[in-house]
Amino acid sequence: MAKVMLIDKDLSQGNMLAEMIKQTHHEVVLVHSVAEAVGIFKREPIDLVVLDIVPEADAALTVAGVRKGVDDVLQRKIPLLVVAKSFSESAFLLERGDVDVLVEVPTHADQLKQMVEQYVGCKVK
Repeated sequence: MAKVMLIDKDLSQGNMLAEMIKQTHHEVVLVHSVAEAVGIFKREPIDLVVLDIVPEADAALTVAGVRKGVDDVLQRKIPLLVVAKSFSESAFLLERGDVDVLVEVPTHADQLKQMVEQYVGCKVK
C-alpha cells in the first residue's frame, strides 16, 4: 500500500482531503506543518506528498521548504502534488520545477484519485 503525506494547516480541510485519499486505498499521514513533515520523512517512507497551499501567504517559500526537506532527508525526489487556490496565480510553481502537479481548489475525488494513481503508480478502486 502506498503512503501519501498530506500537509495542510487547515484541520477541517485536511481531514476532508485525507478521507478522499483514503478512499483510494492508500495510507495517509496528515501533518499540519513543513517541520512536522520533515520529521516524519526521517522515520517513514513516503510515496507522494500532497501540499495544500491555499492559506499560505508565500506559496513559493512553503513549496521550496517541502521540496528541500524531502530531498535532504530521503535523498531522492518524490512526487509533490500541490492544491492551490488558483491555478493561474500558482502556475509559476510548475515553471520553477518544484511542483509535479498543481490542482486548483476545489479538488474533486475523481481528480485526486487520478493524480494519486499517476504519481504513486498503481490503479486505485
